[in-house]
Amino acid sequence: MERFVRLWLVPVLLCSITTLHSQPLLLIFHDPAPPITHNDQPYDPNIDLKPYLVPFLEELRKVQVAWYRPDHPMMRPFAERRDLSEEQLKAPNPALRAQIARAWGATYVMTVRCTRIPEKSQYEYRIVVWELGKRAPVWESEGFQQLATGAGRSDEIAALQTLGRTVAMRLDSELWGALPRVAESVKTPAAVAPLPRDDTPPPIDPLQQATKLLGEGKRIEALPFLRAAVNAEPLNADLRMQLIHLYRRLNLTEQAQQALRQATLLFPNDERFLLEEVQLLRDSGNPAAAISRLQKALQTQPESVAARLALFDLLLESGDTVAAEHLLQAVPEQDTAEWAYRRYLLSGAKRALERLPSESIPLTEERAALWLQIARGLLADLSSELLDVRRLTTNPQPNWAELRPRSERAVLTALSIGQWLEKVAPNDSTRTLVAHVRFASQMLTQSAQHMARYVLSRRSEEEERASLLRIEAMRELEAAKSALPKR
Repeated sequence: MERFVRLWLVPVLLCSITTLHSQPLLLIFHDPAPPITHNDQPYDPNIDLKPYLVPFLEELRKVQVAWYRPDHPMMRPFAERRDLSEEQLKAPNPALRAQIARAWGATYVMTVRCTRIPEKSQYEYRIVVWELGKRAPVWESEGFQQLATGAGRSDEIAALQTLGRTVAMRLDSELWGALPRVAESVKTPAAVAPLPRDDTPPPIDPLQQATKLLGEGKRIEALPFLRAAVNAEPLNADLRMQLIHLYRRLNLTEQAQQALRQATLLFPNDERFLLEEVQLLRDSGNPAAAISRLQKALQTQPESVAARLALFDLLLESGDTVAAEHLLQAVPEQDTAEWAYRRYLLSGAKRALERLPSESIPLTEERAALWLQIARGLLADLSSELLDVRRLTTNPQPNWAELRPRSERAVLTALSIGQWLEKVAPNDSTRTLVAHVRFASQMLTQSAQHMARYVLSRRSEEEERASLLRIEAMRELEAAKSALPKR
């Protein structure tokens, strides 16, 4: 009897082993839809259907299930043999999918696409199955999976689970009805499966991926990951600021403006977003709107020092020295380094160079543009004065008595400008800029001295030297613009 039982079990076990190793392999590829534009921003509509589809396919116990990923260990030798690039592996075309499936030992190839457009309460899907060796798909399905109105996260998951279960049941009845169901105890072991479930890599951290891509200089590629990080942490002000900065570096002005509007609504007391909005308006060629925005902000937050400083800078930049001085005088506490710097700028803008600060003023990258504007104005005015003196000396009957004190005042003005310029302490990013401006100032000072000597001596070589130095000084001042740090 025992011998009979053993003999009876042999074909049963052989049948089980045969079933185990003949179980077809289904290799699934994600077929992503291209990005779309939503609210003037790039948007990725793709939904990962893997966690909602694979479990139900495995429950059928009719096929082995593997989800393709380009970093699977077997893909490296495959790619090296065929000299394939990373981009080809990330998005294989149909022909390459078939080659990968044959190398994987698959019987079936499935492509899965699931998308959701914002503000729509439905998922759109398309799933196609090929059997290797057949030219046309052996099964396909496409349509919509509806969400309940006002559904939250739990309803979205339920809808995706319903979709995954429906697809698996249809495949079971419409395509794999004749395939045997493998018993639970003899399912394909993990050692035999080409892609074990526990070998699935952890989901990509969007912030980590964005940081990596930005570090590699891939700004466009980093954008969707940074947006995903912001969506995951909508109340993280730092992430929103990073996204705004990235929009600006990519010249996506409208997207930056919209992101700033959203940020100011979420963080009304965070001055960084106000200042970024003002800077964006200014850089877009609308300084009047930037000034108006700051004035409006100061009406609701009069204690905001950052807004007041930014408004001072814009008023000075626009040439409204009267309003800038009034704003400076209206601040009760002015004994700070920031206000000392503004008083220094105002003295240059008003051409009131008698009272200079006792200490050096740090010239940072952020301060360079406004400082250069005022310095150029000082030197351009001096150059115009020297040119005017020279023109008066060519009159048929020059008034030398009047020109003498005027030429001497030009020398004193040149010396005062030089002292004003010496008050700044540049850093590495502004050192070249300051050197150009100071050299231009020195040549204009020498030009003024030669012009004063010409008024006294009437010697033509003094006038020629003064004119040559003035022209060279203006060229040097023009060269200073190219040394302005790029922010």
